[in-house]
Amino acid sequence: MSLQQKLFYSLFYFCRPPWDTGVSPPELIAFIKSHSTGRALDLGCGTGTNAITLAQHGWQVIGVDFVGRVVRSARHKAKEAGVQVDFRTGDVTRLRDVTGSFDMVLDIGCLHSLTSQQKAMYTDNLRRLLAPQGTFLLYAFITQDETAQGSGLTPSDITLLASHLRLVHRQNGADRGDRASAWLTYQR
Repeated sequence: MSLQQKLFYSLFYFCRPPWDTGVSPPELIAFIKSHSTGRALDLGCGTGTNAITLAQHGWQVIGVDFVGRVVRSARHKAKEAGVQVDFRTGDVTRLRDVTGSFDMVLDIGCLHSLTSQQKAMYTDNLRRLLAPQGTFLLYAFITQDETAQGSGLTPSDITLLASHLRLVHRQNGADRGDRASAWLTYQR
């Protein structure tokens, strides 16, 4: 991650950013109810809400975020919730210390904030870490502007993902009423 990205997100976490609701979304809850437990990886985990929800339902979870202060907060929240989650400070484009395969990889609002080069690196990690038949559950802003860097998933980004994973479900929506977004469910 760039220094500018790290500074931007670090500053946002001095107060409660709009994306840190403290509540797991219904799409994640529906996934949990319809799938057997296994290993999960939460990329861009923030303060750990969704990783903790997965752990409370029996999943073995690793959460990764590059803002050290929020990772410490996530660890504290997990301890208070009485669950074990392996929270790590790290860059989602360079996951060298994350090994093994994951039955589910979750990304709620991380991938769409990366540059094109970072998205390619992220996708390489995803391909390496997602187990055969594993699920990639992704929430992202969507943009048609191919020149947009860090402002949403472009058609090229979606094509890049589709070259490695099979899209099994897409639910379009709008964030805060007007910004195009989607829940995308991929399988390997």
